[in-house]
Amino acid sequence: MGGGFYLPMKTIILHFFEMLFGIAILSAGAALGIIAGLGQTTSTGTCSALAGALGIKVGTAMILLYSSFLVFQLLLLRRKFRPDRLFQLIPVVLQGWILNFFRYSFGPFQQLNPQTYPERFLVFAVGLCCIGLGFTCVKCSRFVNYPPESFCALMAQQLGIRFGTTKIFLDFVYVAATLVLCWRFGLDFGVVREGTLIFACCDGLLINLFQPRVERLFQRLDIAVAP
Repeated sequence: MGGGFYLPMKTIILHFFEMLFGIAILSAGAALGIIAGLGQTTSTGTCSALAGALGIKVGTAMILLYSSFLVFQLLLLRRKFRPDRLFQLIPVVLQGWILNFFRYSFGPFQQLNPQTYPERFLVFAVGLCCIGLGFTCVKCSRFVNYPPESFCALMAQQLGIRFGTTKIFLDFVYVAATLVLCWRFGLDFGVVREGTLIFACCDGLLINLFQPRVERLFQRLDIAVAP
């Protein structure tokens, strides 16, 4: 938990709600990306394909997929695996539940039915911005990392390469897994489209744009609750 064990309880609670706020925005953006139908993020596309293959909701598939990276960490670390790594399940479960809510139960999103390409692109663009802002909030909350990011950090350390390199490789694995699942189970290949490439190119730019502003806001909140 990002050093959270040594922080005052009020600060830990604040960081949790900062993370929760980010997860809510991120999940809303992911749901909008699915509704737009122009291609999803690499990980969300894999979750959608897995959901179609197993006949489950996309948020539930996300819980299964992301949790598997915690198992990979256990296999990689073995006896060095610390129990506090299980806290990584907190954002995973929360995001799965909230994504299911926005995708299947949230009234305004259920009314969205973009037909023309400009309409779809508008929904997609809003979703893209939400994903960038939401991920930035989760990152800046300093509460806990997601299992895939923690696994990539471990692999980078083990192989002596940059974290970004392992993330790029993981994105390729996501896309390959999505295509295989779509082919094997006769699913729509539309989860990987031009939007997937746009997400890959623009997400980092949006995070760089949002991060200084979010960090300043969260620092002010930290000061406000400090004893």
